[in-house]
Amino acid sequence: MTASVSIQSVTQSYGAAIALNDVSLDIAAGEFVVLLGPSGCGKTTLLNLIGGFAEPVAGRILIGGRDMAGVGPAQRPTTTVFQDYALFPHMTLAQNVGFGLRMRGMGRDQRRAKAEEILDLVGLPAKSDRRPHELSGGQRQRVALARALAVAPDVLLLDEPLGALDLKLRRAMQDELKAIQRRVGTTFVHVTHDQEEAMAIADRIVVMNAGKIADLGPPREVYLHPKSLFSAAFMGEINQIPVQNGQSPFGPVIGTTGTLLIRPEAIGLSGTLPLGPCRIIDAAFFGTHLRAHVAPLAAPDLCLTVHLPPTSTVTDGEVLTLAATDFVFLEA
Repeated sequence: MTASVSIQSVTQSYGAAIALNDVSLDIAAGEFVVLLGPSGCGKTTLLNLIGGFAEPVAGRILIGGRDMAGVGPAQRPTTTVFQDYALFPHMTLAQNVGFGLRMRGMGRDQRRAKAEEILDLVGLPAKSDRRPHELSGGQRQRVALARALAVAPDVLLLDEPLGALDLKLRRAMQDELKAIQRRVGTTFVHVTHDQEEAMAIADRIVVMNAGKIADLGPPREVYLHPKSLFSAAFMGEINQIPVQNGQSPFGPVIGTTGTLLIRPEAIGLSGTLPLGPCRIIDAAFFGTHLRAHVAPLAAPDLCLTVHLPPTSTVTDGEVLTLAATDFVFLEA
């Protein structure tokens, strides 16, 4: 099963603090949406409201077209996967996965068969009789995911489920999550503060800041064509260049007064926007690229970050003529 989620003009506050400020968002059935932002931006608050762990002070939340006002977590067609796994240490994996089914009155043999089916789905076949302490962190996270999927929710909520994993395992689990979501077709709403994770798994990213949506769209669109300065800066490194009355430090550009945004990887030895001669301030090798800071001779007080090919050899003080292949202009 799967269902759409409609968040309509939702506001949430805790005393005088506004956690969400008139937020509206429509999530299609079967979509994988990631709520992305720094701590305190409102993403977890929004997830908790969808799950019924709190009620908004204003606005409505609809799941599958049904208003969720007054509907508690246990009665909603949602389940939540938390970062801390919350597995029962005294139970086997099959018992953990079947716990929700047991609460719904399903018989023992049916629970066992369903648990083994879901454990196989998440890549843990023939492990149903093991206990959580016998597993790695990534395997325990898979069990938590299996337990949530076992009850066939219309919407699966994931609250930073990969945050406790190391980098290599986290990336592997990102691929697993996306593959599982495609197989089951359930609507996934995933909270994270990790930009790379969001881009790796999301159909759409919702960038949040100070209780509002700062940007929204497919990962490629949000990264390459941000709609706000906050979104541009949060989604990785970006050069912000002031433009006044159509004039940038490099000459005239399209636009009036605002900010020219250029990703470091969009700057090289050729491009559609000439930046002119630039002096190398410093450079460091990052494996996939050479990260350099440069100062345009036309604007020596301006420092740009540039990603050059990994085979590049540059020295401090060297002058390169650079240009940008892609850029975005945001009006002030």
